[in-house]
Amino acid sequence: MVTVMRFHQSSVRTIAEAMFAGEAGPPPPERLDWLCADFEDFLEQAGPRPKLILSGAVFVATWLAPLSIGRRPPLRRLDITDRCRALHKTEATKAGLPILAVKAMLSIMYYEHPDAQADIGVDTNCLGAQS
Repeated sequence: MVTVMRFHQSSVRTIAEAMFAGEAGPPPPERLDWLCADFEDFLEQAGPRPKLILSGAVFVATWLAPLSIGRRPPLRRLDITDRCRALHKTEATKAGLPILAVKAMLSIMYYEHPDAQADIGVDTNCLGAQS
């Protein structure tokens, strides 16, 4: 039996693969593992209300987004291109606000990873030596 946390991590990973996919495909599995663990840790520390809101947002992305492009849920059944299309199309509907919330949180967390920062050219040494 799949635990709720394991299912939740799988759904978050599916969303993140689509969000951060580039021409070469989704980000490396290690980075996605890190992001999913960080997201789960955030939810545990944030308290019941943010946990409920973001878990609901993951639910909307997982189960409603595929319907927006005429595909059967869950989101993980779709290829990366269709996942992106489904998330984007759902964002333009009344159900889009929850998806925007989860995408915002995942983006903030994803770009905290040093490899993701390097991918977009962030110079973490720009402040120089601090005294």
